[in-house]
Amino acid sequence: VKLYGSYMAPFGTQFGVNFYGGSGTPLTTYVNTVNQTQVFVNGRGDMGRTPFLSRTDLLVSQELNVMGSRKLRLELNVQNVFNQKTATHIFNYLNRGAGAPRTSSAINLAGTDLTKGFDYNSMIKATSDGLNAYDPRYGKADLFQTGAQGQFSVKFLF
Repeated sequence: VKLYGSYMAPFGTQFGVNFYGGSGTPLTTYVNTVNQTQVFVNGRGDMGRTPFLSRTDLLVSQELNVMGSRKLRLELNVQNVFNQKTATHIFNYLNRGAGAPRTSSAINLAGTDLTKGFDYNSMIKATSDGLNAYDPRYGKADLFQTGAQGQFSVKFLF
């Protein structure tokens, strides 16, 4: 959902509001392999979705006459007015090696008949890292919507 509205007050101040709301993005578990590819071990979207995300922005502006047709415009722009720091991503790599290959935690699918399925948890435990191959960040929020931010500007119009 995206909504925008503005209002010009009788005394010349303009108010604008922008709202965005989204249902969240699907999350899928990845497992790293020794040939540096990631596989969807439980199918797409097995981890559900990120939380509902919403953001409200506000713009307040006022023009002041300076000389003749010259004006001074004062603006206050506040993004994420309600300071919602909603998670925008959940870490979804089950074993270590996301971003920096780590073969000691990666599973080896060579010789595995993928059409018959495979026990990826047993394969992770069988790596040289053993139980330490599991990434402790898995399933935890790792990226967030930025908090409230504001900007004040002065414009000279001629």
